[in-house]
Amino acid sequence: MDYELIDLDPITIAGITLRTDNSETGFAKIQQHWGTFFQQGVHQQLGVEPGTEICEAYFDYESDANGAYTLLLGARLSPSTPPMTDALTVRHFGAGRYAKFHIDDPNAIRHVWQHIWSRTDLDRRYACDFELIGAQGADVYVSLK
Repeated sequence: MDYELIDLDPITIAGITLRTDNSETGFAKIQQHWGTFFQQGVHQQLGVEPGTEICEAYFDYESDANGAYTLLLGARLSPSTPPMTDALTVRHFGAGRYAKFHIDDPNAIRHVWQHIWSRTDLDRRYACDFELIGAQGADVYVSLK
């Protein structure tokens, strides 16, 4: 699977958080978190337009892909946008270099991560990795050193 090297400006992501890992139990927690995202209408709480890409970010890594991390499920926002409620988390991430993987099927994201975890040529930072997920596909951004 090919990727594109890109340099991104700082980003702001807001949504709901979860501490988890990549175990099967962790994946079950992520599935439940997605249910909460839709039940609570997080996109509506953020005031984003219908059809805005969902952003799923991973940060505060304990170590690497094998350790715990924090997951933030929401949307990319302007840095000056305040959260609509106290229940939402806003995180700002600095500029950086990323490997960008694109897939046409947004339901295949776990497959992309399995591919990324198996690669030995990515010098990962484990700072902030994220996905932008839309109806027509998804982009997976992996932070690099």
